[in-house]
Amino acid sequence: MHPSRPDAIYEFGCFRLEVRERRLVCEGRPIPLAGKAFETLRVLVERHGSLVSKRELMDAVWPETAVEENNLDRNISALRKALGEKADPRRYIETIPRVGYRFIAPLSQPLPVAASPGTHSPSALPEPAPDISAIAVLPFADMSPDRDQDYLCEGFAEELINALTHVDGLRVVSRTASFQFRGPGADVREVGRHLKVGALLEGSVRKADDRLRVTVQLIETGTGYHRWSKRFDRTPDDLFAIQDEIAENVAASLRGIDLTGREKALSDPPITNPSGKPRTGAEAYEFYLRGRHYLHLMTQSDLKTSGEMFERAIDLDAGYGPAWGCLAAVRATLYEWFGACEEDLQGAELASQKALQVTPQLPEAHAARGFVLSLSRRYEEAAQAFEGAIRLNPAFFEAYYYFARACFANGQIERSAGLFRRAAEVRPEDFQSSMLLGQSLRMLGRMEESETATREGIQRAERALALNPADGRALSLGSGALFHDGQIARAIEWSQRSLQLHADDVCVLVNAACLQAKLGRKEEALKLLERVFAKGWGKRDWIEHDPDYDILRDDPRFQNLLANLK
Repeated sequence: MHPSRPDAIYEFGCFRLEVRERRLVCEGRPIPLAGKAFETLRVLVERHGSLVSKRELMDAVWPETAVEENNLDRNISALRKALGEKADPRRYIETIPRVGYRFIAPLSQPLPVAASPGTHSPSALPEPAPDISAIAVLPFADMSPDRDQDYLCEGFAEELINALTHVDGLRVVSRTASFQFRGPGADVREVGRHLKVGALLEGSVRKADDRLRVTVQLIETGTGYHRWSKRFDRTPDDLFAIQDEIAENVAASLRGIDLTGREKALSDPPITNPSGKPRTGAEAYEFYLRGRHYLHLMTQSDLKTSGEMFERAIDLDAGYGPAWGCLAAVRATLYEWFGACEEDLQGAELASQKALQVTPQLPEAHAARGFVLSLSRRYEEAAQAFEGAIRLNPAFFEAYYYFARACFANGQIERSAGLFRRAAEVRPEDFQSSMLLGQSLRMLGRMEESETATREGIQRAERALALNPADGRALSLGSGALFHDGQIARAIEWSQRSLQLHADDVCVLVNAACLQAKLGRKEEALKLLERVFAKGWGKRDWIEHDPDYDILRDDPRFQNLLANLK
């Protein structure tokens, strides 16, 4: 494979392919092109005149990811539409039946960006146009008379995020990042600049008695132009249909083609339960959304409340797979971090099995099953479950992230590095995956790569803290990354801030102890760990492989604490 030229510009026909800007232009007019379709075109152009097999293309466009061949077929179809290519004769992309493709158009020599017309130096380059295939969904505004529908507004937006992640070629910003821009008056251009997206989906919800009004706008962040908007006046039972219509219109607008049958099935998985009834009723869905609201708060009491909400949804509709999958995640998280109670593990086991039984096509069900199996140290089965989730949705961040954590806990450090890297690629705003990638690479002795990943993680954490200075996870995990980057004083300051803001948070306490251990302060580290491990809170498999604890391993007090963990 020819090496990629990150600053190259290629010209063919009326088209200009700008690799660094990830932009295709025809006579000065940008041509909308989704991310994976752009990568497919880039690989073909870089090897113009040469046959590129389907396997080579898939490995280059979806590295370290198992995807079906029809994903590549859709990319080629989208490219031909964007290039205005007719079936006969082919001017740009030649098909070699059952083998691969060849880019056949006459091509200028690749030009470095600085040498392109109208520019004289890299500093003179205009700011790149926002990537229109990257989108953020903001929490919808609550316009209900009593302003008591926050859970519905958040849940509706989150369901749209989940649906859009199944659409090939779109990059969807995570809930954690986009929900920082809560409340009215957010500047569209500023949101786009901070989240590095070219499109923004926002709206409002008004629920009164049995009536529901949803308004939605799809906006270009670079210009403020409204690409699409609509108002829905329906009943609460129509929420699913509204979500379907919004997802289909967003996909059609941003990438130029409608949802495929596969994408509709994945972005809207629970169409019917096994008895053929509608996905679920309004009341069960309300409890499901309330459960999602509490799930994200991640305290022990909130997790228990979340589980109760999912159980009430299941009482109303035992065939509603998403509720079973979320209940499994709740019970598994309680087991992992809050006492390793066997009742929680058994509940997680039952719920994850049920989720797969009623919705085997739901990636979240497979990921929940993988999470539960990893807690039982059934790592080979867990890997199969995570791989199943990734096959169904190659852009599923949580599947890569929790699969990577399971591999690390099982001592498969090299495999964990590859999965953390993929997680960091799928969600470019996530700091955790980059920082943990740095740790895995450091353990493998790949120091230069580790330093790069660690610094990337720090930069991502800094961006998260700019929006939410009280983000305990960014501060506490970031303190360890800062230590390895040589920023010791700053590492201590971030750790202290996290403890001041979240004195009883399990992850904050554990990361503070790890920093103290790396600083050689054994007594301080052990005091912090006693507040967590003495209660049976913590993941033993992870701790046994984490080098942050190495200085403590010979201490009898640490050994006694570790003995409390399962």
